[in-house]
Amino acid sequence: MKYIFSIFALPVIVFYSCNSVSTGNNTTQANAYVAPDEAAIKKAVDDAYAAISFKSGAQPRYDSIQYYFIPQAQLINYISDTAQILSISDFIKAYKNYVESTKITSFNEQEIYGRTDQFGNIAQRISTYKTYINSNDIVKERGVNSFQLIKTPQGWKVSGIIWDVEKTGLQIPDIYLGK
Repeated sequence: MKYIFSIFALPVIVFYSCNSVSTGNNTTQANAYVAPDEAAIKKAVDDAYAAISFKSGAQPRYDSIQYYFIPQAQLINYISDTAQILSISDFIKAYKNYVESTKITSFNEQEIYGRTDQFGNIAQRISTYKTYINSNDIVKERGVNSFQLIKTPQGWKVSGIIWDVEKTGLQIPDIYLGK
């Protein structure tokens, strides 16, 4: 009798267990995920933002920007309608030219919402940001960065960033604002 019960009960238990997982609230499960190295990955992203930021009266630390990236990093922006693809050294040159030619006296870029996915030694962080230029009173730009990162012997480093900015017809969706 126990044997017959096991033959019928076990498949029923497995069926209901699998069914409850597949019909469960996957959104809650996905939102509960925390990347194993979440704090270190967020710090790497925050450090990259801090590297390009500078206060009024200070100068950008151009030489230190590359420290937060691997040497082969690519930075791709869609500020215009066409992708601009830069190496880290080309990005630093372009950033320096931008700061000097537009007379920027302070620049502050910071994350306002982020979400990390990690598998082993690779990670992606979707990072919604805001930028202040020459004043910490008015946000000059908002956008979304997709950071790709790798774990190196020196810690997490950025291997690439792809970003776009808010503009007419392109607003940041609520999901990237944590709503």
